[in-house]
Order: sequence, then structure tokens, then C-alpha cells
Amino acid sequence: MRFLLWLLLAAAVLGNIYINTFAHLAGATHIAASVCSGVAVLGSAIGLWLTRPRAEAR
Repeated sequence: MRFLLWLLLAAAVLGNIYINTFAHLAGATHIAASVCSGVAVLGSAIGLWLTRPRAEAR
């Protein structure tokens, strides 16, 4: 599960970089693509945080 979240995070970050530097999108299309990649980044980061290994209480 964590491997898939890491994979999603990496893909979303690379997608966001592509959208903001190389893709020649304009207006609402650029905004929609940025929002989608941002949601994927935040969602995978939150998923990784929630599934992190926890230290055992002593």
C-alpha cells in the first residue's frame, strides 16, 4: 500500500512539474490540471502520513 502511495506521490509531483513548465495550457484547463495534480500530491502525502510506522509506547 505504501509503495503505491509513494508511486502516486512521485507521479503527481512530476505531473505538476510538467503542467507548470512544459504543457502549454491556458486558463481553466491549466487551473483544472493543477488542481487535480495538487489533490493527488496532498492525498498521497496524507495517506503516507496516516500509514506511517508508529513507535511503540513504553
